[in-house]
Parts: sequence; C-alpha cells; structure tokens
Amino acid sequence: MKPGWCLFGLILVTLMLAAAGCSRPAATGVPEVYIVYGSEKGDLSYTDSASQGLAAAQRNLSIAAREFVPADYTDLPGVLNATRDPERPRLVVTVGFQYAAFSRSLAEAHPDIRILAIDQDGAGPENLKTCEISSYGDSYLAGVLAASASKTGRIGIIMGMESDVLDTFLEGYTAGARAANATVVVDPAWVHRNSTQGFMDPDEAGRIAGAMYRNGTDVIFTCAGYSNMGAFAAARNTTGRYIIGTDTDQSPLGPDFVLASAVKRVDRVVYAGIGETLDKTFTGGHYVAGLEEGITGIVLNPEFAYYTSTIAAWEDRAEAEEANYLASRA
Repeated sequence: MKPGWCLFGLILVTLMLAAAGCSRPAATGVPEVYIVYGSEKGDLSYTDSASQGLAAAQRNLSIAAREFVPADYTDLPGVLNATRDPERPRLVVTVGFQYAAFSRSLAEAHPDIRILAIDQDGAGPENLKTCEISSYGDSYLAGVLAASASKTGRIGIIMGMESDVLDTFLEGYTAGARAANATVVVDPAWVHRNSTQGFMDPDEAGRIAGAMYRNGTDVIFTCAGYSNMGAFAAARNTTGRYIIGTDTDQSPLGPDFVLASAVKRVDRVVYAGIGETLDKTFTGGHYVAGLEEGITGIVLNPEFAYYTSTIAAWEDRAEAEEANYLASRA
C-alpha cells in the first residue's frame, strides 16, 4: 500500500531546548498525554527531540504528561487497565521502531485512546496513527556532504543496530555519496547489530570509529543515538577526522569536527500529534514524512558554512530520490 504523506511538516513550531520537568501530575480537567521513549532521556539525539516536543506542548497547549522509558514501559498496559475516566490519557505516544507490536496491542486493547506510533509501520485499528519519518533524503544529503568533504575517498556510517529504519539511513547515505563521487568507499558498521543496546554504548561506538579513522576513513555519519558520543570522542582525538551527526543539531558537541547534522524533527511530530488530539482532528492510518515536509533536513555547522552551496545544489535531487525510494517500497 502506498503510504500517504504526513502533514506534520506544515506545522512550524518554535521549540525551546530545555526539556526538564516534562512530567507533572494531571490537574483537574487538564488533558493527559503519555509518552514512551525508545531510550533514556539525555541522549542528545532522538529521545531528547521527542521530549522537547512534549515540553513545548506542555507550555503551549495546557496538557499534563506521564513519561515511560525502556526500563518501565511494560508497566503501561497495567496502568491503562487500572485508570478510569477522567484520568485516562487522551493520547499515548510511542517513539521508536521497536514498539510497533506494542503500539498495535495498546490500540486494540484501548479503542478510546489515540495512539501515535512514531517510526513505525503497519495497519491497525482506527485509533492508531503510525508515522514513519523517512530518513532517506537527509541521509542522501549527508552522503553528498561526506563524499564532497572527504580527502581520502573513504567514508563511514555507524548505526546503533540493524533495522528497517536504519537501513534507510544506510541506503540514502550510500546513494548520495556515490552520486557525488562514484569511486567513494562507504564503510558501514553497527554498534550492536541485534540489540537496542547499540544506541546506548558510546564505548563500543568509539572503538568502531577509532578503527575506521585508523583505516583511512575521514568522515563518519553517526546514527546511533547516545552511542554517537563515543564516535565524537574518537574524532576529537584524531586530527583531520570529521562527523555528521543525527536527529538534532549536534554541532555544539563538536564545533571543530561536526560538519553538519541530519536532523529528524521528532519534536514536531510529537507536538502535532498532541495538537491534533486536542482539536479532535487526529485520524488513524499510516503516514510518511521526510525532506519535502520539513521533518528532516541538513543543518550545517556554521564553522563549515562553505558547504552551503553543495547542499543547496543537491536538495531537489535528494527530494526526488526520496520520493523514488518510497515509491519503490509501495
């Protein structure tokens, strides 16, 4: 089935970076939202972006929230079973591909609650919205940038684990790099190939990045959540080696070596889902958003602003290649 295009990108939200204090008890009459993160907060990446979207909704939309992380998310079904109106949440947001079956089971068990499943696929009941954020287009641009910046002709990509979502990063990055330089060598690696622990192991990511750099790789695209920090440390300690970050603008974490970040605006998706729930426009189904909708993109480090023209020259092609990629999967 051909995926529809998500309208989240039409919502332009100015988000504060601070996400502290997201959880608070529900006040009488205040709508409640539950959110399940794919990792602990503080990853400076994917999870923190989702948390920022929730924080913005709390400031601007008058909601209360309850947050769950991998260590306690299995408590959620019991909580929902034990909660009666008016305390029941209006919306449950699950963030991460690993929750696909869990999200569907929640939607089936609780038809009165809307479920927003981010980076998940598949049909379900009408109260389930699965929103896939396509990272093919921004990864394509990251590949163009890496190949253009590389002096050695060898670039790398480090992924947290193997999954359909991360395969999209790899395929887009490889295609973009080879479009810019047909002879470039792309080295892929996974922190933990078969475990979500790969997003929380900076030591292993640092070991992998160090080995890549010693092997002649000079630009690495890091797609491993908090594990990215290990690759950053390796770049910091190796002259002439660079990083392209992911999910949020990670330039401040490496002003001298982070060329850019392939951003994934999970914050906007969370915020939009909450807004649609409150104004009763939330609808189920499967949606896809990417470059064209402004949910993904490349944010250059100001220190490397001279690559602005490179990115601009390839943006239209990246959008077209992403559309072709999505059509091929329909």
